[in-house]
Amino acid sequence: MAADLGKKLLEEIEEMGLDEVFAQLRLQDDHTKSHFGVGQLDYLLSADDRTTKSAQRVVELTSTHPGGGTTHLLYHLTALSVLPSNLGGNAACVVIIDTDGAFDVARLAQQLQLILKDDTAPEQDLEDIVSSALKHVHISRPQSLASTTATLETLPSYLLDISRHYSIDRAVSFVAIDSASAFYWQTKAEEENASIYASDQDLPPTRRPPSTYQQLTAALKASASALCCNLILTSHHLGPISTNAHDSTQSLRPTLPAPLSNLPTLRLIVHRLPVRKFPAGISVEEARREAPNRQSAVDAGKFACALNEWNVDERLLRRLQREGRMSFGFRISNEGLTVDAEKHAPGS
Repeated sequence: MAADLGKKLLEEIEEMGLDEVFAQLRLQDDHTKSHFGVGQLDYLLSADDRTTKSAQRVVELTSTHPGGGTTHLLYHLTALSVLPSNLGGNAACVVIIDTDGAFDVARLAQQLQLILKDDTAPEQDLEDIVSSALKHVHISRPQSLASTTATLETLPSYLLDISRHYSIDRAVSFVAIDSASAFYWQTKAEEENASIYASDQDLPPTRRPPSTYQQLTAALKASASALCCNLILTSHHLGPISTNAHDSTQSLRPTLPAPLSNLPTLRLIVHRLPVRKFPAGISVEEARREAPNRQSAVDAGKFACALNEWNVDERLLRRLQREGRMSFGFRISNEGLTVDAEKHAPGS
């Protein structure tokens, strides 16, 4: 009798790995957790039920034109992640895979100083705080899709090696690829060349097959799972954009190759707000009078980060529109980036 009871109890025990236990604990804590330290972004991450069920969030920041502001927004998210918790940060570390070669550490230091500017810390300590925070930003600059994949595959072993960096006692906030579309044309050319070699019997075989986006996606998933962190992918929209004035650009079909295009759990479009053009038929004198106002608008550096409505549930869209939470604004100046105050419908 006792043996049967014990056997029955053993059958009811559910086995799971330690990584699965941690994943469940993170999901239970999602209602209080700040993922990136930007309220509007964190709200969008928690608004979609499909997103909240995922242990790792994958955010895609897409720009439609050069200078769209994605890298500057990445500076801000990185700064918030690496600053100590008593100064408004998450006391974590960040990994930046700089495939564009445009991630500027000096600009990141400016962003850290801007966030700390209104803090009560003594001014002479700011340099030490910034220097200490920068030690927890790990930057890699691969030159191909294959080297990007290799970097991701070796990332967990690097971060778990106490002798190689200062972040061993910190969690990884996120791993970012800036940008995920950097090697699109290079990889496409390699695949076409490999196809030509494979179809022509007279040509010698290539030494190795080209790296694929399937391998990159698998490496991203494995790294995020091993490090228990979120992912950020910046991208340049590679497809056509409507020039119709009545057509909003808030819905863009993903242009990253599959299966990478299926990885994001939240897609955002980042763009600079346009400055009103001179009306047709304006005189030279009127244009001169208007010039200071137009220059002020340009200097304001207004940008918007809006939800990409592509393949988003209609009920969720209506709710976010009703709450006024479809987007948030930010400004980029010589000092750095500042996020606009939250504006949404009362009671939301």
